[in-house]
Amino acid sequence: MEEQNREKSADKNSEDLSVDAISEDLFGLNIRGLKSIFVSWVRPRDYFAAAKVHDWQDQFTPSLRLWLSFFALFSALKFWWLGTNEAMIGAFADGFTNAGLNLPIGMTYQDVGGEAVLWVFGWIPIIQIITMIILSLIYNLWGERTTIALRQRYLFAVMIPSASVMPIFLTIMLFVPQSMITIYGVLLALVAFFIDFQAGYRGAFSETSKGGRLWRAGLLAFILVTINTVTAIAVQIAGIMIIAGKYGAGLG
Repeated sequence: MEEQNREKSADKNSEDLSVDAISEDLFGLNIRGLKSIFVSWVRPRDYFAAAKVHDWQDQFTPSLRLWLSFFALFSALKFWWLGTNEAMIGAFADGFTNAGLNLPIGMTYQDVGGEAVLWVFGWIPIIQIITMIILSLIYNLWGERTTIALRQRYLFAVMIPSASVMPIFLTIMLFVPQSMITIYGVLLALVAFFIDFQAGYRGAFSETSKGGRLWRAGLLAFILVTINTVTAIAVQIAGIMIIAGKYGAGLG
């Protein structure tokens, strides 16, 4: 009898699982997550207000979980975005060619460039996650008294809108010619700055004046873009050195 009750309970719980649960299992995104993204764009102040409540008003997905879900999505699509990105692979290949890298027999600069792209852009998200979590714990210029947990919620809430459009820009990058790849990178940084700025200005710093929101949102957006840019450059340099050491046995 007890066994039958357990089976009925398990069946009932299984009936509650829907397609929404599949997306949650895959990427951490579900209907509530999509609603949270929508609100972070349309009514960001509502999302930041919910961040002050323990359970996010039982309406929204926590900002850190939502932000990390985008990185899970990036990782899942990384080989499509980067493995076939001829412009980016070509840029790395040209760099190795100009450096006179000595390759093993059977290897081409395109091969090495492709491996460098996957290595570099596999590590960039990991390093960025670490740096952003550290920043979220110490950044406290919110114009109000905040706990460590609230600071963490606020910071990742600012970054949700820009993270939500990055898949679009990374897809567009597949069609950017090699000669324009650097300019496109600068454009991405500017777009991220303005999206982070508007999210901070419209949603965060609710306890400050209009002028206070303006400089705080600008400063935070600048810090975020600077950290992400420096991180990307540092990882690229490290990746070039590691790949060169792996295949080059020295530079010719």
